[in-house]
Amino acid sequence: MLKVLCVCGCGLGSSFAIEMSAKAVLKKLEIDADIDHTTVSEASSFKYDFILTQKMFADILNADASEEQKKKVIILNRLTDKNEIEEKILAYMKNN
Repeated sequence: MLKVLCVCGCGLGSSFAIEMSAKAVLKKLEIDADIDHTTVSEASSFKYDFILTQKMFADILNADASEEQKKKVIILNRLTDKNEIEEKILAYMKNN
């Protein structure tokens, strides 16, 4: 099962919106996944295959991350755009 983490500043608003959109995309793609959302400061305490977030929080996550960890951060430009989410998840899975 794929573990997906959606991250924002407070762990409530945009991360939850990303989670809802990502769930719909993963269901459409028939990918079995466990999706959660959290704050940028708590993200490192989760086990995940990849993170969905916006650039500002990706920069924070990547500041002290290893190269391997950086590869697991997917930056979204439009947080609830299901087409963008699908495209980026498929690209991530193809490359990993």
